[in-house]
Amino acid sequence: MQETNSISDLLQTIQSFQIVKCNMHHEKVRTDADGNLIYRTEDDHLFFDRVNLCDPKIRNWRLGCAHSKVNINFERFLEHVLTELPQKTNQILDLKTQFKAVISKIYNLDHKVGHLEHDLAVSALTSDNNNNESLMTSMSGFKIEHRRLMDCLSKIKSDIEQLIKSEINYNTL
Repeated sequence: MQETNSISDLLQTIQSFQIVKCNMHHEKVRTDADGNLIYRTEDDHLFFDRVNLCDPKIRNWRLGCAHSKVNINFERFLEHVLTELPQKTNQILDLKTQFKAVISKIYNLDHKVGHLEHDLAVSALTSDNNNNESLMTSMSGFKIEHRRLMDCLSKIKSDIEQLIKSEINYNTL
């Protein structure tokens, strides 16, 4: 019975992790009440203020967030799953590998979006409409890619949840 309780705890834990398609909103450049970009210059370099990150309590459960320990915590969670479901080791290790690959792509994309938001802000300051259009097209592609990666995370989470549920069902027979 103790094994079932531990496995049930795993199910509750995985269900608490969230997938949010935020389009990496935190990379956006802040504006004032009049819609003007907020920035400063130092040594001929522009530094733009960014919007605030989501509340840390929320980020702690949102898989894929590039500015949180949640992804490391999820990997630790998977170690617990391995301990409780040793008969599913190959499946869990495969899903863990997939998870790490997706997270790596999200981190890379996060940096690209941050740089692109900077370029968009510079374009807006210089009224370079031709460049702005091209940058906006790139941003649309990055947002599509982010949603795709979040769908991948959702599938990985769902697959792990199904492994846990199948074990609970097996133990209650």
